[in-house]
Amino acid sequence: MKTIVVFSDSHYDNIPERLKSVANEADFVFFCGDGVARLGDLLFHKGLVAVKGNCDDAPFPREQVIDIEGVKCLITHGDLYGVKSDLLPLYYRARELGCRLVCYGHTHYAKMEKVEDITFINPGAIHSPIASQPSYAYIVINGNQITEKLVNIY
Repeated sequence: MKTIVVFSDSHYDNIPERLKSVANEADFVFFCGDGVARLGDLLFHKGLVAVKGNCDDAPFPREQVIDIEGVKCLITHGDLYGVKSDLLPLYYRARELGCRLVCYGHTHYAKMEKVEDITFINPGAIHSPIASQPSYAYIVINGNQITEKLVNIY
């Protein structure tokens, strides 16, 4: 069993202490871009998987794929796939890579959706969320099973 904390779009804000505390206890931390320069101590987390977003100027990739207990995970910001209007291009990319879990940001809107056998998670935004409070996603992968939930930071 592995735990993952996913967050995105912190932009120029510091990471809230509550989120840092939860992230430091997780096996993995997925950062989905826009604010990579503000990760602070989380840059040294043993399980950090970070990508840069459209507002980042940092030496991080635009997407990463990681295998956790046999579940392939795609981490991206989402702007390259037009996620503000449609998940179809991101769905095709996940299919192409054989991923069952996709974590993305960019929209500032927290959302979880399952399309066929692919779970899509947008944790919302740490800074300036749309129609919600600042949030992150907490995921447990246990064998072939993915369990996810959205958590408000405050």
